[in-house]
Amino acid sequence: MLGQKEAWRIFIAVPIPQDVKHKMQAWCSEREELLQFRKWVYTEDYHITVQFLGDMMPERLDQLEVGLKRAIENTPEFSIEAAGCGTFGRPASPSVLWAGVRGDIAALSRLQQKVTEANRALGFVPEERRYTPHITLARKYREDARLNLEVLNSAPEFGSWLVDRLVVYRTHMHERPMYEVVRTITL
Repeated sequence: MLGQKEAWRIFIAVPIPQDVKHKMQAWCSEREELLQFRKWVYTEDYHITVQFLGDMMPERLDQLEVGLKRAIENTPEFSIEAAGCGTFGRPASPSVLWAGVRGDIAALSRLQQKVTEANRALGFVPEERRYTPHITLARKYREDARLNLEVLNSAPEFGSWLVDRLVVYRTHMHERPMYEVVRTITL
């Protein structure tokens, strides 16, 4: 219908510096043949999700930004690191390959709680499951392949950085990169 706007699929995340992204991508590229995942995440799309909001109208972005700024004001910067790998899903055929996050996880969890509480006031319901920060590297393991755990155990430390901002991403399905930064909120 003419004049009708489309909802955007939105989530809030901690961005990852380029040097860390490139180290993860290099590790993944060297192991794609050994780790039989069907879909590898594009390098520019690596991030740490803080909260997935789902579909929302773009005119609500200003309201979202104001709420986030208010919620995280006086939140100090903190350091985290991407290191190691693991999987979610069935051990024989995992659904997700991820890079681990360590460092000041308590500060990251407090930030996530502030974000979800601010967004609850806007009508976004937080997930019930426990927050598990990670960086998705690949999805959908081939069921006919055997998972090589030694390859996962060889994952290095990819790098550390200072978390000094959040980003609001819009998802563009089937595009590369898939995620577009639509707002940045500084700590």
